[in-house]
Amino acid sequence: MIKNKILVVDDEQNISEVITEFLTNENYEVRTASNGYEALKVLDNWIPDLIVSDIMMPVMDGNQFHETVRDNKTLCFIPFIFLTAKKEYNIERRSLLSGADDFLSKPFKLKTLKRIIDVRIENFNRIKNNYNVFDVSKNPTILHEINTPLYSILEYINLLIENGENFKKEEIQSFYDAIKKSGDRLNRTLKNLILFQKLKNNVLDFSNQTGSNPLETFLKVRPEICKSNEVNETSINYSIDECNLQISAENLEIIFIELLDNGLKFSLEDQRIEVSGKQFNDSYYELVIQDFGMGFSQDELRKIDATTQFNRDKNEQQGLGLGLYIVKAIVKKTNGTFSIVSKEGEGTTIKLFFPIQN
Repeated sequence: MIKNKILVVDDEQNISEVITEFLTNENYEVRTASNGYEALKVLDNWIPDLIVSDIMMPVMDGNQFHETVRDNKTLCFIPFIFLTAKKEYNIERRSLLSGADDFLSKPFKLKTLKRIIDVRIENFNRIKNNYNVFDVSKNPTILHEINTPLYSILEYINLLIENGENFKKEEIQSFYDAIKKSGDRLNRTLKNLILFQKLKNNVLDFSNQTGSNPLETFLKVRPEICKSNEVNETSINYSIDECNLQISAENLEIIFIELLDNGLKFSLEDQRIEVSGKQFNDSYYELVIQDFGMGFSQDELRKIDATTQFNRDKNEQQGLGLGLYIVKAIVKKTNGTFSIVSKEGEGTTIKLFFPIQN
């Protein structure tokens, strides 16, 4: 039986020894450190399934240690439980707001600690099993895409809670706007993960693809995409003929959202993207989305999949190839075709063909 691994970080040797002995007897593999600095050295060569850490420690305290772990793409997925001798609401609140998974005040019962550890590891393993294609130990970018907006939300909330009375009305509104933007981004990432899993498991019904109008769908999503990218709607030039396509409006919306968003994020500042749509022949409609940004190398194009992390200096936070994967899957499921041509430093052209509804 494989043992779950626990890292215990506490400068009080007697507490560390008691926890280690108890968890070892409960069939855990345990390693210890007396402060955050020592713990980071342990993590260089050993990745635990969960971390239990005191807050008040010398050299590097628990909060500093947690921030370092949180900012590391390889370690950020590890469940983190804080211990502290001070039973103060502000400390507990600050710890949870910083992204810790749980909090336990000293003195505590060892059985309570074990119960929390078991629950956190079970939950984390369930997530890994449900999304086994997103093995976070091999593809930590998935967790990075979730953690980055989440931590942004928590940081702004923390600022408002602790110092709200010291900010001007305009500053508070800017915090609210930032929270909303990060929340929308997190929501979209989670929806895409769920959609990916459904596509992968073939549980979506594509048999009833009622007709949709590409021009109407484009005009519906354009304002939302431009707003989220903080650009004017004139950043997207379009010439789209109306037609009745054999794809649902919902699926066509997803395609437009992902491709327009990618086009804007890959484009250089002040560069526009071009969208055109016209009937190709009696059976198919051609949709073309072109940007004039950084483009892909041929090697990058070959490697694109759902867990690809693109190197975007402009918008590092939106790096997954998940959107492109979803678009390709939907187009294929609706009997269309997808092609992408790109040249590094010049831009990318994506061409789609959709069956026309008779």
